[in-house]
Amino acid sequence: MTSHIHRATPLKAASPSTKFLVLGLFFCLLLTLYLFQPLTAFFVPGLRVWFFDIGQGDGILILTPHGEQIVVDGGPDQTILRKLPQVMWPWDHHIDTVVITHPDADHITGSVGVLERYEVKNIFETGVRGGTQVIDEFARAEAEEGASVRLVRKGDSFVFDGVSLDILWPTDQAVVTKKDRNDTSVVVRVRYGQTSLLLTGDATSAIEPDFARAVGDVDVLKAGHHGSKTSTSVTFLQQIKPEVAIISDGVNNRYGHPHPIVLSRLKQAGVQVWRTDLDGDIEIFSDGHTITTRPRFLPF
Repeated sequence: MTSHIHRATPLKAASPSTKFLVLGLFFCLLLTLYLFQPLTAFFVPGLRVWFFDIGQGDGILILTPHGEQIVVDGGPDQTILRKLPQVMWPWDHHIDTVVITHPDADHITGSVGVLERYEVKNIFETGVRGGTQVIDEFARAEAEEGASVRLVRKGDSFVFDGVSLDILWPTDQAVVTKKDRNDTSVVVRVRYGQTSLLLTGDATSAIEPDFARAVGDVDVLKAGHHGSKTSTSVTFLQQIKPEVAIISDGVNNRYGHPHPIVLSRLKQAGVQVWRTDLDGDIEIFSDGHTITTRPRFLPF
């Protein structure tokens, strides 16, 4: 019996020109992904609010219709420095305003890096301090930045390119008397046209009644304190009637955020919930009449 052995023809190595072509296509794909968000903002103007997936903390970017940039908090590490260039032009190193809701590490650690990397025109904060290393680092970075520093209080209001930022909390008295830094958080209502968002920092249910009446109905609520059970009370939800809630929290965080009680409250109130630990980076878009919420893929 005669056996026939067929030898496989060896594959030819890719030519150098083919390798360069593949690498070039891969680079073009990465560049397209990297520039997709800024190009979208350029051709489809409106208010964009990004809630970045930066772990257990808050990191938010507000983009006005014609490109003014407002960063609210910076998260627990330097991840925000990877996020910002993907939704701004990557060569843009200017930020109009940095808002610090309160000086806890999960809100200001990344803000130190933002101040060091970007030229910041304005800083809005409360002036609350404490004896931690990251607060000292933030104070140093703020002093070196040379930006205009404004200690904001309830009743202040600022307009950026048709987008209003209304400061609903804290009061002078709260800054002096509140022992819990969370309850000195800057609470900001963002208004554009007929739409609105409420950013609450880590404000707890103890102070929600103090600013709830001034809020009115809002379209989007950034749930207080990462979905902790000490925030976002039933009464508060009944007063402000949000349609959407954003919870900024880390995957499998040690605090158990968001708490099941808060998720239950939101469900019973008929609020659609988006979470950075499950949905990743989240973009809110407003044309001044309606709001769209969607997860958005950022490659880096």
